[in-house]
Amino acid sequence: MANPPPIALPQLMIQQRCASSIILRGLNNPRGIKFKQDGSLLLVEAGSGDAEQVFSGRLLQFTQNAEAEYVKREILADGFRSMNMQARMCRDEIFGLADIAYGGGRWLLSQTDYIAGSRILDLTTLPPPAVFHSRGNLNALCYHPQRQSWLTVKPDTNQAIEFIDGQPEAVVGVLPDLSGGQHAVPVTIILDQSWQQTHSSQPVLISLFSGELQGDADKMGINFEKGVSKIVRLDLDTGEVSAVITGLTLATGMAFTEQGQLLVLELCDDFLEPMPADEVPQTAWHGGFKRYSGRLLCFDLNKQTVTCLARHLDTPSNLCVAGNTVLISEGMGLPGRPIANADGETVALEGYVRRLVLPEN
Repeated sequence: MANPPPIALPQLMIQQRCASSIILRGLNNPRGIKFKQDGSLLLVEAGSGDAEQVFSGRLLQFTQNAEAEYVKREILADGFRSMNMQARMCRDEIFGLADIAYGGGRWLLSQTDYIAGSRILDLTTLPPPAVFHSRGNLNALCYHPQRQSWLTVKPDTNQAIEFIDGQPEAVVGVLPDLSGGQHAVPVTIILDQSWQQTHSSQPVLISLFSGELQGDADKMGINFEKGVSKIVRLDLDTGEVSAVITGLTLATGMAFTEQGQLLVLELCDDFLEPMPADEVPQTAWHGGFKRYSGRLLCFDLNKQTVTCLARHLDTPSNLCVAGNTVLISEGMGLPGRPIANADGETVALEGYVRRLVLPEN
């Protein structure tokens, strides 16, 4: 069956307000976030990026009290390398632990480490041993029950990768450059829940963040193009890549709701004030990505409609869904440095988790 035409993001869309609250604060670059069956929460921190706290990445677990507040914090694993990419990219980005996912009876954790080698770790035992080794940047994790394999994406090589126990990693998809010649930069991969079951493998959806335009060194750190990011579908049997949603700006996290709608995060809506390569600004500074300009969008892939559920998010990267609750990881960059919040007030950068309550359909 032919793929339907992609949804082009309209300039004007339905705005639907969600109840919103910050439930966890003071985090160091929160990334992958997942609910467990018992209601507790697993959260990955990429770490502080501080040169004096090189191994600050960790995996946290939060349990709820009688009022369903996440109050008890437990460190499940720590001591993971946290890499400040400021000098390399002129942006306020921290790499390290990336995502956590469940499948095949176990939880796995992905880690980018350009020095000691990137790994995928098995949380069945603690501290977690590596079950897969790789090179480059490993980002989101996804288990494919049909293929009994683990899928991830590599933003620096624009590939989708499959891991199977006892076998070398395999490239299952190559993401082509975008319209302006930018690299695709895939960041999130999830099973396509809109797939109509056939005899083929269930496809995956991949968010393409978009790389910078090349050729203008003076714009390094902010030389992105608005509206070229997209969501694509990857056929794992053939390697075919087809567009599902176009017109996004720096798409990051994705998840399906229980009603089958696709939630997509946009990191920001503009690119301002790149980070100096060798110093941290002591006044409020965007650092490449406009702070507090991210959005959460909701797509009905069948009706081809789009709704904006939240605005003014601060560099949102990951999300998870349970029932009508959405949790979002926000606050990317060097903790403590001054930034301007949504009201223009100078505040200290911090990582946090936001809870949104989805409206009833």
